[in-house]
Amino acid sequence: MAALDGLKVIDLTRYLSGPTLTMLLADLGADVIKIETLPTGDPARQSGPFHGDESVYYLASNRNKRSFAVDLRQAEGRDLLLGLIDDADVFVQNFRPGTAEQMGLGAELLRARNPRLIYVNISGFGTKPPGDALPGFDQTAQAMSGLMSVTGTQETGPLRVGIAISDSATGVFAAVGVLAALHERDRTGSGSVVESSLMESTLTLMSYQAQKYLSLGLVPGRDGNDHPIMFPQGTFKTRDASVTLASGNEKMWRRLCTVLNLDGLAEDPRFADNAGRMTNRVELRRLIEDALATRGADEWIPLINDAGIPCGRVLDLEQALNHPITAALGMVQTVEHPELGTMKVLGQAVKVQGSEDGWLRRPAPMLGEHTLEIAAELGVPSSEIARLMEAGIITGPVHVHPDLDRVSNGGL
Repeated sequence: MAALDGLKVIDLTRYLSGPTLTMLLADLGADVIKIETLPTGDPARQSGPFHGDESVYYLASNRNKRSFAVDLRQAEGRDLLLGLIDDADVFVQNFRPGTAEQMGLGAELLRARNPRLIYVNISGFGTKPPGDALPGFDQTAQAMSGLMSVTGTQETGPLRVGIAISDSATGVFAAVGVLAALHERDRTGSGSVVESSLMESTLTLMSYQAQKYLSLGLVPGRDGNDHPIMFPQGTFKTRDASVTLASGNEKMWRRLCTVLNLDGLAEDPRFADNAGRMTNRVELRRLIEDALATRGADEWIPLINDAGIPCGRVLDLEQALNHPITAALGMVQTVEHPELGTMKVLGQAVKVQGSEDGWLRRPAPMLGEHTLEIAAELGVPSSEIARLMEAGIITGPVHVHPDLDRVSNGGL
């Protein structure tokens, strides 16, 4: 039995932050019903590139869910959603603050109907002024949190991280909040409201950089691949390739000097402590890379690791996903998609003992793929399901054509 078996989650989220949260819950066994508003469902479905007719952006964060396609602009569609929420454990939305209330799906109303409901608000900049008035996208949060200001070099200027890290981190932090709220509900019998935002999540990721300012008043700059407060930590050139190594304390620094045949450096007053190594890191980098230039990366990596100093190649994504460590961790899995056939997906970052087998139950669903079975579970008679389908209030499996941006019924 999976850790979250029996947990019912209603997912009215789009793009990445909310879907990341609900995917994490689904991976742990929760029944996540993805509510997709007609005609085109989650806007992420329109974001290329495409695997067949399916967006890889969408495929990445929606596995293990069921899709219920419904027109929420119509009263009957909204009533179907409310019926699903009435016995749900968790409801998640990531609209701009105030939108869910305008839709009649605010926390106060839904928790009055279902007092055990955990209601999750995900936003860009919180639900209080002045942030509640702002639309929230990952890059904006990366910029406004200070993350971009410490990424890159003086030559490049501020850079965004190469993934939507603010979105993803918010999904992870919100998942922690949901699990905490569920634990609290076990004690009190009552649900609660969980809030998370891209701004809060990204500020939290700033960690010691933020504390450096809060404690010392120092505004961090851009250090490229070098660690901002310790040296030598970063990427260094060997004879044939770059490696990353991390000397995190004085013992490791001395062991690094030994393995590089640079014992004299450990006694050099310029490099006697971390402060000196940071001050003189341009010269120290030159000396280290001169030593590393005598051998190739494959020779140096085991020598440095055997000395207890973390060292590895800088891999591209193809190399990382095909690495033996990745395979041993089960971080690439296969699943059967109804249209795409056997496809590869990422594995779980967290494994809960007893939940590892059978966790990958289904790929990201096609739009409306599970509408009919979910409507039947609601107790809607087959004749009424047929009427709702005919009226366009719900629909079965459909394809959203990536080029023409149109919906075609999948034969139902």
